[in-house]
Amino acid sequence: MKISFDFDSTLSEPEMQELALKFISKGIDVYDTTSRRQKVQGLNFFNSDLFEVTDKLGIERDNVVFTNFNPKYEYLKDFDIHFDDDEVEINDINNFPMKCVGFLFEPKVNTNLEKQY
Repeated sequence: MKISFDFDSTLSEPEMQELALKFISKGIDVYDTTSRRQKVQGLNFFNSDLFEVTDKLGIERDNVVFTNFNPKYEYLKDFDIHFDDDEVEINDINNFPMKCVGFLFEPKVNTNLEKQY
């Protein structure tokens, strides 16, 4: 089984990190598939925040896929599940004929902010 997580506003969130760890503990291949760029014209982008999380979780760097803002469904054809906060990406994944199923993740909004004012 191959499972993928978007990074920004998905795997960057503690509850999704916990879910990824559960899959990893069961021996499931976990990947990070991000829209981010890794390189532009040979120059590396700093993705230290991403690698800090994936390294901590034990996701191998070979399992981090940078799509360079291309649609993720093009990269996920052989995957079983992908979690993402982008509804367009999830709709594309679920409407493209492949085995991968996309699940929309909606990060929690800080409701304590309203109580402070």
